[in-house]
Amino acid sequence: MNREPFVGRVAELTSLRDRLADAAAGSGGLVLVSGPPGIGKTRLVEEAVSDATAVVWGRCADDPGAPPLWPWRRVVEALPSVDSAVTAAFAETEGVADVQAARFRLVAAASDALVAAAEPAGLVVVLEDLHWADEASLRLLRHLAGELRRSKLAVIATHRDTGHTPALDAALPDLLRRPGARSISLPPLVEPEARKLLTGLAEEEAREAYRRSGGNPLYLGAIARSAGGAELGHLVRATVAALGPEVRRLLAIAAVLGEDVEAALLAEVSGLPLAEVAAGLDQATKAGVLGDGRFAHAVVRDGIYADLGQAEREALHGRAAAVLEEHARRDPALAGTVAGHWLRSATAPGKTAEWAAIAAAEANRALAFDEAARFLAIALDARAKAGLSEVDRAGLLLDLAVAEYRTGRFARSLDHARRAADAGLLARAALVVRDVAAPDLLPGIRDLAARALAADGVDRATRARLLAHSASVEADYGRFAEAGKLADEAFVLAEESGDPEALVDAVRARMKVAPEKLPLPERLRLGALAAELGARTGQPLVSLWGHKWRIDAALEDGRMALVDDELVAVTALARLTRLPLVRWHDLRLRSSVLALRGDLAEARELDLAAEELADTELADDFSAKGMSYAFRTQLVLLTGDPGDLRGDYASLLERAPHLPVTLVSRPLLSLLMGDLDEARVRYEQLVPLVRSPEFALHTTGALPNLVPLVEAFHDTEMAEYLLRRLEEVRPIVSGGAGVFCTGSTLEQPARLNAVLGRHDEAVRLYERTIAVNEGIGARPGVAQARLLLAETLVARGDLLRAQGIARDALDEFRRLALPVPLARAAALLDRIRAGRRAADPLTGREREIVALLADALSNRRIAEKLVLSERTVESHVRSILAKLGLANRTEVVAWASREGLRD
Repeated sequence: MNREPFVGRVAELTSLRDRLADAAAGSGGLVLVSGPPGIGKTRLVEEAVSDATAVVWGRCADDPGAPPLWPWRRVVEALPSVDSAVTAAFAETEGVADVQAARFRLVAAASDALVAAAEPAGLVVVLEDLHWADEASLRLLRHLAGELRRSKLAVIATHRDTGHTPALDAALPDLLRRPGARSISLPPLVEPEARKLLTGLAEEEAREAYRRSGGNPLYLGAIARSAGGAELGHLVRATVAALGPEVRRLLAIAAVLGEDVEAALLAEVSGLPLAEVAAGLDQATKAGVLGDGRFAHAVVRDGIYADLGQAEREALHGRAAAVLEEHARRDPALAGTVAGHWLRSATAPGKTAEWAAIAAAEANRALAFDEAARFLAIALDARAKAGLSEVDRAGLLLDLAVAEYRTGRFARSLDHARRAADAGLLARAALVVRDVAAPDLLPGIRDLAARALAADGVDRATRARLLAHSASVEADYGRFAEAGKLADEAFVLAEESGDPEALVDAVRARMKVAPEKLPLPERLRLGALAAELGARTGQPLVSLWGHKWRIDAALEDGRMALVDDELVAVTALARLTRLPLVRWHDLRLRSSVLALRGDLAEARELDLAAEELADTELADDFSAKGMSYAFRTQLVLLTGDPGDLRGDYASLLERAPHLPVTLVSRPLLSLLMGDLDEARVRYEQLVPLVRSPEFALHTTGALPNLVPLVEAFHDTEMAEYLLRRLEEVRPIVSGGAGVFCTGSTLEQPARLNAVLGRHDEAVRLYERTIAVNEGIGARPGVAQARLLLAETLVARGDLLRAQGIARDALDEFRRLALPVPLARAAALLDRIRAGRRAADPLTGREREIVALLADALSNRRIAEKLVLSERTVESHVRSILAKLGLANRTEVVAWASREGLRD
C-alpha cells in the first residue's frame, strides 16, 4: 500500500500535462479526473504536477461533521494572499441583509484571490475526493471554473465515478459546461501495463492476479507485496494484523478521526506520549498502511474502520469528541466535527445537539446554508432524543426553515415553518417562505400569513411585512383587488413604522400588485425609494428592482434621458456587486433599449452575453434563458429574418409554463418559421383561450405577439375583440424593458383597424405612432410604422401620399441595414408607381418631358436630349398642360414634384 511505480496512462498523462501547459501560458481551466476507488486518480495527478511551479492540495472529507468549504480551507491556508482576501470578505458579510448577495460576493472574492495568486508564475490547485464535497465547496468551484479561461490557474479535481453525493451529481454538468473544462476518465490498466506492478509473481500467478484485480492498480500493488491473490480487504487486515497491538490501536483511532493522520491529535485521543505515537506511525508507514501523513488510500481507512466492533467504534468516537471539544472552543469551525463524533458515539444526544447548533451557526456565518440546514436537522433530531423544551424546538424549527428556504428547498422550508408556528413563533414563521408562487405551496403560504395577521401582539413593522407578504400571495392567486387593499395598508404602516425592511417589503408589494394603476410620479418615487433602501440595507437586488421600475415608468412616458440615467445606475450596480442576476439584468436592459434605438448589432451582442450568463450562472432559472428567445422573436418580427431564431426554441416553448405569452408564442414561432399550416392549427387552438376572462393579455406581453397572427389569418372577429380589450388600458410610449423595447403601443390598434378595413382610423393611429416614435428616437419603430401607414394608404387609394411615406420608410430601412423590410418597402413603391402609371393620362414620352421640365430644361435642351424637334416638344408641352388642366410650366414642375416623377 506504498506509492506504486507509475505505469501506463500515457494518453491521460499527456492530456493533463497539456492542460497544465495551457494554464501556464495564460489559458487556465478545470480538469475532472474520475474513476473507481484505487484506479490511480491521485497517482496520475501527482505525476502530472511533479514539475509544476506551485501546487496546493485540498481534500474533501468523508465525515458528516466536516465544516463547510473544508477542502478549500487547506488551499486557502497555503496561500497567504488568498487567506487575507477571504478573511476580509468574510468580515464584510457580517450582519448583511441580503445573504444571497453576500454569499456571491464571498465566492467572487475567493475566486478573484485564487486567480490573482496564480500570477505571474502559474498555480495548480488539486481538490481530491470531490464525491464527498459539500455544497459550499462545489459552489466556489463552479464560480471559479467560470473565471479560469483567462488566467494562469489550473484546477484539478478527482472524484469517483459512482457513489456521488446529490450535490456533485447536480454540479457535474454545470462544471463541464464551463469554458476550458475537461474530463478524464481512468480505465483499468491493460495486462502489459499491469505486469509492471507484478514483477515478483510467476506467469500464471500474474495472469490470475490481473484477472482478479480487474486492472485496478491499488489491488495489483497489494497483491504484488503479498505475493498472493487474496481479496483487498483481506490484504489490509493481514497487513494491519502483522503490526503490534499499540500500532493497531493507533490505526483504529486514526480511522475514526478521518483520512488525515495527525500525530499530536492521536496522542491526545490515545493518551500515549507523542514519541510513542510517532514511532507507531513510522511502523504503519513502512508497512504501507500510511503515507504522507494520511492513509495510503481511502479504501485502506474504510477497511480498518469497518473491522471495528460497534462498541469499540462508538467508544472511540466519544473519546475523539471529548478531546476535540477543547479544539473547537478555540476554533468554532471544528464544531461540526465534534457534533459528528458525538452523533456516532450514540451516547450523548445533548452534546450532539449543542455542537450541531454551533456548527449550524458557523455554517450560516460562512453563508453555507445547505450545511447549516444539515447541522440543524441533526440538532433537532438529537434534541428530540435528549428531551427539549417547546421554546428550543420552535427556535430550531424556525432556523431550519430559514436555512432550507435559502437553499431553495421551499416545500421543506414551509413544512418546518408551519411546525415552528405551531410551537409559538407564528409571525416570524409566516415570513420565512416568500416570493414563491408554486401552486402546490401557495395554499400553505397563504394560510400561515392569514393566521399570523389574525394573531394578537404583532408590532407595527412586522404587521406591515405580513400585510405586504399577503398582498403578494393574493396577487399570485390573481385576486388583485384584495391584493391592492393589503398592499396599500402595508405601505401606510411601513411608512409609519420607519422600519427599512418593512418599507422594502411594502414597496415591492405595491409594485407587484398593480403598478400600471399607480400614477407615474408615484411609481418613480417608489422606484427611487427602493433603490435608496437597497443601498442603505445592503440589498442590491432591491436597488436593482427600484432602478428597473423607474426605467419601466420612464419608457412608458417617453422620458429617455431618465431611462439613460437609470441604465447607468444599473450598470454601476452590476460592476460593484458582480452578482450574476444583476449583471444579467444589466445586459438585458441595455440590449432592449439599444434595440429600440436601432443599434441592433450591439443589441445582439449584449443578448448573447446575457444568454451565456443564463446558461452558466443562472442555469437553474428556466426563464433567464427564455428572455433571450423572446428577444429574438421580437427581432425577427422586425427584421423578417428567421435565421435569428434558435433551433431548440420550439422544444423550450413546449417545456415552458402555460402562461399567456408562451401560449401565444407557439403559433407565432410556426408563423415566423414559414409553417403556415401548423401556425393556423395552433392559432385556432389558442383563440378560445384568448377570449377567456382569465387570459391576462395586458400584463404578460401576449397582445403584441397576437397581432401578427390576427393579420396573417385575417381574423376580423379577434381584431374586434382585441380592440375592445385595448380600451381597458392607456397607450404607452414604449415598453418591453429587459426583453425588446418597441415603440408606441398605438401601433397595435392601428394594425387591428387595418385588418378590419377601417383605414381612416388606422391612418390616424399610425400618424400618432410615428410622431411618438420620432420623439423618443425609436428608428425601427418609425420605419415600420411608416411602411404600415403606406400600405394602409394604398388600401385606401391614396397612392400619391403613400409613395412619399413608403420612400421615407425605404430610406430608413436602408440606414438600419434591414434587407427584408427594405425589400418589402421597395416592392410597395413599385406597386404604387405601377398603380399611378395605370391611372396616369400622360403617355410615356409626355412623362419623360415632364421629368425634364422639372429639371428646369428649356424646350430646346429637351429636344436635344430626346432627339426631337423643338416644335414637337412644344406640341407635347401643350398636350401635357391640357391633360393635367395646368396653366404653365411652373405648375407642371410643382405637379411633378408632388408625383415623385424625379425619383
